Amino acid sequence: GDALRPSRPRIDARLLRALEALRDPSVDVPRAAAMVGLSASRLTHRMTEALGAPPRAWRAWLRTQAAIGHLLREGSTLTRAAYAAGFADSAHLSRTCRRLMGVRPAMMLPRTVYISDRTEG
Repeated sequence: GDALRPSRPRIDARLLRALEALRDPSVDVPRAAAMVGLSASRLTHRMTEALGAPPRAWRAWLRTQAAIGHLLREGSTLTRAAYAAGFADSAHLSRTCRRLMGVRPAMMLPRTVYISDRTEG
């Protein structure tokens, strides 16, 4: 059973702490690197090697995820969600979302259909 299962490589805890720091819109990659005791270039190298993408890509992903979450939880406007997640404006959020996920943010929201209870006739 377990003896034949390949072991997963351990991820450096500093990378996980840097990812957590990057959830904060005010934290950029150099600051996250400093917070975990690495240079920005070393963090970029290690994160790309261990997690498949550089910190800037992870930061964009985390911010996009936060904006969509804000839209779903708060029911706010796209602009408010973009600002809350650290984007410059809703267009910046939309471009990033399309680049990372291939769709506009609005396409990820549940659709609501309103049906009138009035009958015509």
